[in-house]
Amino acid sequence: MRRHVAIMLYGEGLGLPPAIFDEPLRIAAAVVPRWDPEILCSERVAPSELLEILRYRAPSKYTAPEIRFSAPQPLFVRGGSFTVLAERVGVIPESTYLFGDYAWKDLFSSVAVVETAPDRALLVAANAAWNNYYHWLLQCVGAVLVGQAHLGRDFAVVVPPLGPAWRETLRLAGIDDTRVRELPATAALAADRGVYSNLSSGAFAFLPHPALVAAFDMMAGRPPRSRYAGRKVFVSRADAHKRQMVNEPALAEALEATGFETVQCGALSPSEQIALFRDAALVVAPHGAALTNLLFARPGSDGPIVVELHQENYIHQAYLKLCQVKRLRYAGLVNPIVDPGADGRHDSTWEADIPAILGLLSRL
Repeated sequence: MRRHVAIMLYGEGLGLPPAIFDEPLRIAAAVVPRWDPEILCSERVAPSELLEILRYRAPSKYTAPEIRFSAPQPLFVRGGSFTVLAERVGVIPESTYLFGDYAWKDLFSSVAVVETAPDRALLVAANAAWNNYYHWLLQCVGAVLVGQAHLGRDFAVVVPPLGPAWRETLRLAGIDDTRVRELPATAALAADRGVYSNLSSGAFAFLPHPALVAAFDMMAGRPPRSRYAGRKVFVSRADAHKRQMVNEPALAEALEATGFETVQCGALSPSEQIALFRDAALVVAPHGAALTNLLFARPGSDGPIVVELHQENYIHQAYLKLCQVKRLRYAGLVNPIVDPGADGRHDSTWEADIPAILGLLSRL
């Protein structure tokens, strides 16, 4: 019966306007003020539209969207994608994040198992990009942290099957294993009192709301002092399979000669990563998921100086905007591409401009 009702709701939900809930929580949109990051470019990088966009947008103010949580209501949640079907309004447009147009429409018809949930508030705390550390931490764990402000302690979270690291982040967020409902990709969940937040949608991925960022302060205070406290740290991506830096060993050696320590965040637990970014004095890192841990940095002058190494064919502002919210001292340096690879972005390789990086660090 649950499955039959869910499929009927899916059919009725097609073409509906964006969902409107009787929301118990709404946090107003917030303007994040203009700031003054330092944006530099290697002499070996040619002028480009991407570079001009970075220089124009990096200092500008932006508006973080309003945060919304739905009232508890009957929901049907698809595992894997975490697309949400609400009894009142049909498919929740924001939950089709990363699906083009109606590419998600067959997800509900391919469900092998429909699970049911007890009469307890159940927060959908995942999206289609949950397996990426950035999206998991900022959007999924972020929804949990903000959700506790109005759902209290008597709620559970709907998440994918979790590995040890992801489970640790939930514990640090205050969610023990008894409040975790893992939903496999082959199943869907029918919940009588489900709650959905727009925090897990695409709009918040790259326009972080100050209230969302502030919610991570609770997690930041839990791990003990880092062994890297007060140190200069180079965050290596030597274990990454995408956007590889061809001369990373040479860069690491040059930085270590000036007092840096090299760290691979993939070898650290979430608690160790949190403590590192909270306690370090200066962080140099290529653009990558490890910089998500800037969520745990102390704000303003109490936080680390951040030097982000961009590559000319993939200039992304996610961490720049995160530093803008926290008002950290930030410098970005754009480095030359070596080989564009098959897709011109993630398959590409690039080279750090070591003299330019060392020159920048000497002025900080």
